[in-house]
Parts: sequence; structure tokens; C-alpha cells
Amino acid sequence: MDELTHKDYLRQAEATLQRIEAAADAIDLDSKREGSVLTLEFDSGDQVIVNLQPAIDELWLASRLGAYHFRHADGAWRDTREGREFDDLLLDAVTALGGVVLPLQRR
Repeated sequence: MDELTHKDYLRQAEATLQRIEAAADAIDLDSKREGSVLTLEFDSGDQVIVNLQPAIDELWLASRLGAYHFRHADGAWRDTREGREFDDLLLDAVTALGGVVLPLQRR
């Protein structure tokens, strides 16, 4: 795993939240940002929550489909359990829970 400096973590993590917000805005998906927590909410009431964990340099993703922790490795945010990419898991959750395709710009 490539270790980011804390400053690089903050820059990468903030850029990730901004990419998600821009994608949600592009399809008029309800999103709410409170500090380092971004919530995507669907008509069904389901939510996908992405939040930063700066104390441990992680990015977290949670929905009723599961919860994941990500660390930056090999140029991407990777799940700490199985090494899956954040973007893939986020897109899967949004499609499954909201029935929409999030037009997420890849890194």
C-alpha cells in the first residue's frame, strides 16, 4: 500500500467527496454535506453515507448493503478487507438502492 502523508490524505479525501457531490448534482440526486459527512438519499428513504476519518486516514462508506473502510493504495481508495475500489462499491450501492447510475468522474 502506498502511504499518503496526512496532508495528501486530506486533499485526496476532499476531492473524492467533491466528485460525489458533483455527480449527485448532475442527476439531481438528493445530497447533504455536513462537514466531512456526505449523505446521498433516495426516494425510497435509503441512504448512502460517505465520511472521512482523518484520525486514521480512512474513507468510510455505509448503506444498508454494508459498511466499508478504505485506505489509499495503488492510486485508489481500496477496501481494507478485500481490496475492492471505493468507486466500484459506491456505484454498486447507488444503483442497487436508488435505481440510478451515478455519473462519477473517475480519478
